[in-house]
Amino acid sequence: MGDPRNDGETASRRAMLTLGVGLAGLAASAASAADLKSAPTAVGRKAAVGRFAGKVVLITGATSGIGKATAHAFAMEGAKVVFCGRREALGAEVQAAIRAAGGDATFRKADVRIDEEVAALVDACVKTHGGLDIAFNNAGIGQGGAVMGSMDWQAHNNLMETNLNGVLRAMDREVPALRARGGGAIINTASVLGYAGNAQTLSYSLSKAGVLSVTRSTALQLARDNIRVNAVSPGPIDTPMMGGGAADASGKRTPSGRAGQPEEIARAVMYLASDDASYVTGEDLRVDGGLRAA
Repeated sequence: MGDPRNDGETASRRAMLTLGVGLAGLAASAASAADLKSAPTAVGRKAAVGRFAGKVVLITGATSGIGKATAHAFAMEGAKVVFCGRREALGAEVQAAIRAAGGDATFRKADVRIDEEVAALVDACVKTHGGLDIAFNNAGIGQGGAVMGSMDWQAHNNLMETNLNGVLRAMDREVPALRARGGGAIINTASVLGYAGNAQTLSYSLSKAGVLSVTRSTALQLARDNIRVNAVSPGPIDTPMMGGGAADASGKRTPSGRAGQPEEIARAVMYLASDDASYVTGEDLRVDGGLRAA
């Protein structure tokens, strides 16, 4: 597999997506009436007083792709965003871009496989902004999958430590901060691959099925604390890691006929984080252009 220090955009993920199985997501805003066949037009925006004004948002894995788009989207609607990743140069670029647009965003280098770094990330967020209201646990990696009879245990374990245990570590550290705030929202990135077996993506699919299970179980644990826990399951999305036409090829296999954009996932996450979803917990929002409906 690729560089284990990468936030998840590895060449091996490109290979999976070339096979037509999306690892990242397509989402449509609940308020949008746009034709699914037409991707939304990217429009430069400046931060404004929005529905997340005064809210503190923590995002893992936000130096590119879905995490980057979501960090920008929250900041443009008034949130104070703290985000992490493993790649410092990219983190600094995302931070600078959001601040240049008038948003409030702070990057901190952290690896979700390391509990001490996750703890320091959450502590820094709370100390800087006085609390935590919303957590989006998005960090993840991908690889071609385990093969029975010739398991690459190092690659498999690294993937599980990042994609599944990384979500657990983040939630374990986030929950006390959310409780102290009187409640809040957690959104975890799962995948449509968590719903079905796939010979090429055994390890990845297993990790995402685990995220779906964790989301449901923790939603039950935390409901009385006024903490809602939901997941978003993407299909194919057009990000830099899906180079070489992989995004277009995978997207054409969906009923909507195209790959999604990172901003579409961001809007789905923001819905689950907002008061519009105040009675939604323990759910998974499949945002895949109709892939799982077929």
